Amino acid sequence: MTKEVLIVGGGFAGLAAAVALAKAGRRVCLLEQKPHLGGRARSFVDPQSGSVVDNGQHLLMGCYHSTLEFLKEIGTLDRIAWQPNLRVHFVEPGGKLTTLSCPNLPSPWHLLAGVLRSNSFNWSEKLQIARLGRRLEKERKAVDGARQLTVEEWLTRLGQSERVRRNFWDLISIAALNEDPRRAAAAIFARILKLALFTSPADSRLAIPRAGLSECYTEAARAFIEARGGRIETGRSIKVLCINRGVCDGVLLAEGEKIAAASIVSAVPWYEFIRLVPGDLLRSEPYFTSILALRPAPIISINFWFDRAITDLDFVGLRGTTIQWLFNRSRIPGSGENAIALVLSGAHQHVVRAKEELLAVALRDLAELFPESRAAKVLHSLVIKERFATFSPCVGVDELRPSAKSPIRGLYLAGDWTATGLPATIEGAVQSGYAAAREILQSN
Repeated sequence: MTKEVLIVGGGFAGLAAAVALAKAGRRVCLLEQKPHLGGRARSFVDPQSGSVVDNGQHLLMGCYHSTLEFLKEIGTLDRIAWQPNLRVHFVEPGGKLTTLSCPNLPSPWHLLAGVLRSNSFNWSEKLQIARLGRRLEKERKAVDGARQLTVEEWLTRLGQSERVRRNFWDLISIAALNEDPRRAAAAIFARILKLALFTSPADSRLAIPRAGLSECYTEAARAFIEARGGRIETGRSIKVLCINRGVCDGVLLAEGEKIAAASIVSAVPWYEFIRLVPGDLLRSEPYFTSILALRPAPIISINFWFDRAITDLDFVGLRGTTIQWLFNRSRIPGSGENAIALVLSGAHQHVVRAKEELLAVALRDLAELFPESRAAKVLHSLVIKERFATFSPCVGVDELRPSAKSPIRGLYLAGDWTATGLPATIEGAVQSGYAAAREILQSN
């Protein structure tokens, strides 16, 4: 049996694992079912407009340390545009624009100062947010108290009014967790708040890729791996993991070919992974059985091309509307287009709606928030529904998420759904890939 490491899945998790292993001197073979790399975090060329479109808009944060390490390793960190300090705009019906802008002060004073001087909140609301921030910073029990509570229940217990929740915390929670605050686990949200907002000003910064998402990592990662003797094969469909007597020694392809390896990393989504595990093992081994209880959370992205600009902001949170965030694709250098991407996360009740209905809802929201859009002509539109965009981070989900090292010798798991402690983010995916690579390097 070859000492080559076999990786199944070519998204952030699989490529991060492959890069880490290749850097450590291991020969890597990565198999991807689709004809392209990137998984659920990729870009493509829209055939009608000829534009590069992400299948879902992504923000990065300064606290994405593993992601930054990965991009630096493959040489694409310069394709990400960073804020100097955390700055977020919000817009309300009627076009009222408010801003949260945090100065470069030690944590948590950067956030507290930003909230206190923001025109997004009245003084009562500012004090509510400041008190919550200080409790998270000072009191361990404020985080521990999040266990077994939803985000909404936890925030309410911590004295956050309905208006503050709807206009501030909910927008952050939905963007970070891709789930309704009435379903999402407060424990994961509290963890994210500590990492992103209450560690340092640098960790709080936001960043947007200044190119298509795939351009930021897929081909650069491929080049890195292949330069170190590895290989990547797309269009390779896996039928089942070859597991016998507690050992995984390869995979069986759909066409019947077996590829053997001493170590196998599955870096596919959980709903794909359970199809690769032999049925008797899936039903009898608790490590695998718990995965069956994971549930999806959908994301809808709505893209418009207009005949004129409707905003000069890079991105903005939308208050009081169905759509939650707007990203200005026109701000990507060289695009030459008046294009925007709208995001609707945790879209359980909306994903079944017809695309025409979603477009109408989005245009109504834009008309309420951006008066300039009423006179703009839609040149083209594109709706992308990701029904299985992420796992749903509901209460108790941490107990369902598997570790990188499985009870089957030679089998390791990676993916944003594994036990990273984070929600389904790029950072979670990269961390999971690195964790699987570490386990392999420590084991043999």
